[in-house]
Amino acid sequence: MKPTKLTFINGKPTLVSYDKVVRTDNDKAYNFHRNVEESDYVKFYHSTEWKHKRQEILERDYGLCQRCGMDAELVDHIIPSKDDWNDRLNNDNLQSLCRGCHKIKTKREWMKHHKGMESYMNINIVCGLPASGKTTYVKRHMTEHDLIYDYDELMHALSGLPMQQGNHDIHDYITLFFDQLLRKLKAEQTFNNVWIIKTLPDKRIDTLLSNYHRINHIVIVADPNICEERLRERKEQISFQKILNSFKTADFTGYRVVKNG
Repeated sequence: MKPTKLTFINGKPTLVSYDKVVRTDNDKAYNFHRNVEESDYVKFYHSTEWKHKRQEILERDYGLCQRCGMDAELVDHIIPSKDDWNDRLNNDNLQSLCRGCHKIKTKREWMKHHKGMESYMNINIVCGLPASGKTTYVKRHMTEHDLIYDYDELMHALSGLPMQQGNHDIHDYITLFFDQLLRKLKAEQTFNNVWIIKTLPDKRIDTLLSNYHRINHIVIVADPNICEERLRERKEQISFQKILNSFKTADFTGYRVVKNG
């Protein structure tokens, strides 16, 4: 005997087979409204262009939900297409999700539009030479509900090697994580602050996030000799002179300078 479920048909509670699809009156009204009032919106999601793009994103994300890691069932717009129609085919604005994670995201978007929630989250980019005090600066200024991306810490956690040492294979995974992080941050409002700790500026961050969040640019300036000595004390073997040369020629226009030591 097939399992049953309770649903409403014509306003009355009714037991039906578990696999029976029942369209409620609300569903019918909603779909009618979309077909009449939002024909361009509906046509887009039935277009060949969208079907090809959907498959492309599923393949890019290896068919996995980008929130929980389970099998993905759909492709979602990080910034809803209704809010930014021009960005509807931008790969950076698309992610694969399972239905459960998509339902949670949709509920949060509804709360934002109907409950007057406004974005308050700051993106803080902290750059500086290795051992210049970037992580220490963040720890001094972070709040109780912040998100911190630190490349060196991730490399250490994933490789088990000292800071600034690792391998290119793990680097690829960290870069993949960072790309996913940037896409998700476009629609994120959960944290008080997001801290992105890097050696050199990354223009992608401004390009992807400046329309959605306030971005603070901070560069920690320390004596290169002191930084190099700290690295030697930690027995971290890196090409410090090469990094220093790149740091000297980097464009820190718009960055607030914080002197350390």
